[in-house]
Amino acid sequence: MHTLWLVIQREFVSNVLTSRFMIGFMVCLLSTAVAVFVQVDDYEKRLSGYNTAVREAEAEAQEWDLYVDIKPKAHRKPNPLSIFNVGVENDGANTVTVELGKPIFEFISTIWGAPTQKRGSDNPFLAMFLTVDVVFIFKIVLSALAILFAYNTISGEREDGTLKLVLSNSIPRDTIVLGKYLGGMLSLFPIVLMSLIVALLIAVSSPVTGFDGNDIAHIVLIFGVSLLYVSTWYLLGLLLSVWTKTAATTLILSMFIWVVLTSVHANVVTFAVDKFSPYQSQPEGAFLQPAFDVWDEYKKERDTYFKQRGYDDLKASVTWEPETESTGVGSSSYTGGYFRLRRYGVTSVSKADTTIFQELLGYQERLRSEYAGKAEEILNKPAEERERNAKLADALSRISFADVYHFAVGTIAGTDRQSYNDFIQGSRVYKREIVEYLKDKEAFSSRAWFSTDKGAADLADLPVFKHKRLSISESFARASVDILILLAWNIILFMTVYVSFLRYEMS
Repeated sequence: MHTLWLVIQREFVSNVLTSRFMIGFMVCLLSTAVAVFVQVDDYEKRLSGYNTAVREAEAEAQEWDLYVDIKPKAHRKPNPLSIFNVGVENDGANTVTVELGKPIFEFISTIWGAPTQKRGSDNPFLAMFLTVDVVFIFKIVLSALAILFAYNTISGEREDGTLKLVLSNSIPRDTIVLGKYLGGMLSLFPIVLMSLIVALLIAVSSPVTGFDGNDIAHIVLIFGVSLLYVSTWYLLGLLLSVWTKTAATTLILSMFIWVVLTSVHANVVTFAVDKFSPYQSQPEGAFLQPAFDVWDEYKKERDTYFKQRGYDDLKASVTWEPETESTGVGSSSYTGGYFRLRRYGVTSVSKADTTIFQELLGYQERLRSEYAGKAEEILNKPAEERERNAKLADALSRISFADVYHFAVGTIAGTDRQSYNDFIQGSRVYKREIVEYLKDKEAFSSRAWFSTDKGAADLADLPVFKHKRLSISESFARASVDILILLAWNIILFMTVYVSFLRYEMS
């Protein structure tokens, strides 16, 4: 144990006293600080936009007097952990408007528009700049630093004759391997730790970033995964240092692999999947006609029921008291807007008998919400096809442990693509809650659906959308596969280094 500690000390001191340690330390610290300043400012703006949108939605809700008027909104609250990892926080929709007769889908139609909206700037140059976050700095800078610490560990000492002197002593080779690994990681540890502490201090200095215990637990887990990632690169550099004869060769080979795995690999995979994917997606417009066909089926089933009840239209279902001067029923016609909400205006409603009218509405509105769900399944297929391609690209990208690290941290932070999909799916679940809420209150057949003559609709207990963030255990479970891949890489690389060094020949 004493010998191991001496090897660790020697490796640690030889790294810390070099200029590369100080330069790497300052570069990592300063780049992390700059990235966090940018991300904190972006988070503040997104949070301000979110709060404004929530207030506007609450103001709109105050004006709803009829059940037919309600159009609640689901808002995606900015994730404070996006300060460390932006992920897809600036992509996709952050507001979904829930309308009973309108499916929730994610592409824009000139006829229907889209129920999903995005707040904020779409400036592509700003978007590119905002992708530089703490995790990006760790992914690029710390991996390069780990290689610079490891590349001459064996080959460099071989060149200057130090290794031959060490091996001439009675120090076991396994002790040398373990000591060099632990000493190298011990010298990288303060850089990772201080960078994360600086990032956290800058983040909490903002008046709007209130991290709770769950957030802190996620940050600690990100720190642990970051150390595992840095360890992978250090072991790779150590292995190449064993396999090559000179430090220059080790450095060139290490940097080539570093460029490929951190920058080239993911872009090549994305391009290849986009061009040669087995899941060839259709144009979004191809799904419009099948959705219109669903709407036609809805009208046929509705009209059949009306005829069976003896009413071909809603006008005939309303009767008035004698001597009522202004009578009639007005309804906006279907103008191509898919599942567009039909508005019913009953004149002199206080003198009208709307019993049958309400019965027919109760049937029609339930039916319309059901068919909206069927259309939603069709209109969601483009997003499902994109998701299949994205998952294929992710699976191929996991060959690179740099991308594995990126996926793991995004999952832990809750800024990955799956978290965004959870928001969209949560919006659909919220819509079903609204439908069930109206069914339970028998709102579709209520007089308050279309008139306030006997009182406004009671919306005091209308469900409110709540976007749930994952607990630390749930995040860990989701990221467990990527964490295990990083751990497996560490074990494989360490065992390869160990075996290779045991067979190492000085000749």
